[in-house]
Amino acid sequence: MKGSWWSLIPFLTVIPLSLLTRQVLPGLIAGLLVGAYMAVPALIGGIEAAMGYILKEVAVPDNLRLMVFLYGFGAFVGLVRVTGGVHGFAQWMNRRIRSVRGAFGLTWLSSLATFMAPDFRIITMGPVMKRVFERLKVPASKVAFVIDATSTPLISLIPFGTAFVAYMVGLVADASRHHQLDGGAFQLLLASIPFNFFSILMVIYALYLSFFKGSKGEEESDQKKDEECPPHYKSPFRFSPQVAYLERACEGDAPSIDPSKLSGDSSEHEPEQDFPDPVEMVADKVTPRTENLVFPLALLLGSTFFLTWWDGRNKADSFWMALAQANAAKAMLEALFLTLAVSLVWYAIRKQPIQRILFGLLQGGNEMMGVNVLLALVWALTAVSTDLGFLTYTKQLISGIVSEAWLVPVLFVAGCVISYIIGSSFGAWALLMPLGFSLAAGTHVSLPLIAGAVFASGSFGGFASPLSDNTVAMATVMKLPLMKYAHQKLKAALLVGAVSAALYGLFGWWMR
Repeated sequence: MKGSWWSLIPFLTVIPLSLLTRQVLPGLIAGLLVGAYMAVPALIGGIEAAMGYILKEVAVPDNLRLMVFLYGFGAFVGLVRVTGGVHGFAQWMNRRIRSVRGAFGLTWLSSLATFMAPDFRIITMGPVMKRVFERLKVPASKVAFVIDATSTPLISLIPFGTAFVAYMVGLVADASRHHQLDGGAFQLLLASIPFNFFSILMVIYALYLSFFKGSKGEEESDQKKDEECPPHYKSPFRFSPQVAYLERACEGDAPSIDPSKLSGDSSEHEPEQDFPDPVEMVADKVTPRTENLVFPLALLLGSTFFLTWWDGRNKADSFWMALAQANAAKAMLEALFLTLAVSLVWYAIRKQPIQRILFGLLQGGNEMMGVNVLLALVWALTAVSTDLGFLTYTKQLISGIVSEAWLVPVLFVAGCVISYIIGSSFGAWALLMPLGFSLAAGTHVSLPLIAGAVFASGSFGGFASPLSDNTVAMATVMKLPLMKYAHQKLKAALLVGAVSAALYGLFGWWMR
């Protein structure tokens, strides 16, 4: 379909409604329905079109693989939680980690073992580090931010063994088919890494946030908060209005209501409550056992590396090149299923009750279904907008106003906007990589610089967007309000993005 500004309406529906309701789901549903009725303007036709888009996108092999991976990983985390693995490992670290810097140091070191995919890192490290930092009284939002910054931004800089590599190399190869490349697509990918300014600067900012900012002030604030808020009010579950109010008052988030007026059956002034976490309720009653986390996690990591190498062994001569050429997403899913199967036997041998094992398996997986629902809606929304001409209009708009001198910074800023709106780094990369290379044809703009800007812009949305699966997964794991957490990340991303855009302008002018 020929593109026009009309194709922007579904996406423009999502963000304002999500900000108004502070929930992503209503905005996505409304945006999808608006787009579907624009595509099929009939009484029932819009509903049928919306369902058709959802079913079509869920059936895409890569999308379905991601949904199964997320559910399986949730099941894995549920297993290690209800068998005492997370509590045991947290206790073991609590005895050895005495400072906030030490905890953040461990968080950064953990990226050496969890760099394969952003969701892999988020779901693996989130529950463990959450407990460690709770004892140190570090805000969960800060911990989530650091883990997030060491997910998509950091992983996009690693040229082997990740779920990104094969996709990135494929995009570069397709986009550069009309260009003569020295060394091929993989060499161009390597050359583009130093120009992924957003990811590099975000990692540097996260390092600063981890080790140089706020530790003293946070400790003083937490000490004052402890004096004002007795420990018995800090219940992990809000079973009553009184507990909910007092906990929110300690967090500075409660309305001006006298807590003595709150009754157990009154809802007139009852603050918004969180539902108890059933997995956590079971885990609190289980004897902590570190080995119930260490063994399954070591098996998962080891089998992931082995199966990644196994998939790419016939495509390259060296071990590292095999990791780079492999289908990492496929290998990680296979490793996950292998780990789940072996773990079930492991827990049974260690005399864990079968009811508890099955409960952790199913409940843990079900906790990620909310993420999967949001992903399906995001994919369907992107598909209907594409059919309405969103991609065509965007390409026409950029190519019609960009000069050679401003090509790279404009491409980066446009990519940031697009990736933020659609919540997908992969989607932004797929759109902008061929566009950037086409615009660079016949000019003196550096292809590695173009590729670096495109990858950086996609990382912006994958990191900051409230529609990103990383943002949703992190908010779910860390029990954070999604829109509030996304707003926190956006402020930092805009600052880093502005500096990145300036650098692209400077390098774009210098490298012409």
